[in-house]
Amino acid sequence: MLGIIPYTCTDLAVYEMLRCLWLKSGRDMEDPSGLVSLSSVTLSTTCGQMASYPLTSVRTRMQAQDTVEGSNLTMCGVFRQILAQQGCPGLYRGMTPHLLKVLPAGGISYVVYEAMKKTLGV
Repeated sequence: MLGIIPYTCTDLAVYEMLRCLWLKSGRDMEDPSGLVSLSSVTLSTTCGQMASYPLTSVRTRMQAQDTVEGSNLTMCGVFRQILAQQGCPGLYRGMTPHLLKVLPAGGISYVVYEAMKKTLGV
């Protein structure tokens, strides 16, 4: 739950900000083109993942260490351990494959999001 809050807040805020900038730019059409929508979704999903990935990284390490006998680290302990051993880059280790997995899911989510906004008249 802790990782969902920064991800969702950042993702939706960046997406809506880019959409508003597009509409305020004086373009003739109300709906952005496919390339503009794809760029907005890619950028917003990437920003959201960057905001929440350290928590994802800590969660994954805690799950992996749970199998090691005698390990009883807290979330803060794992966070400190990563920073001590690998520094800040350690918190983002494995981000590229993670983005390759979540970017298509983000695209699908926003297609549904926009369709529902039109259907509900929001």
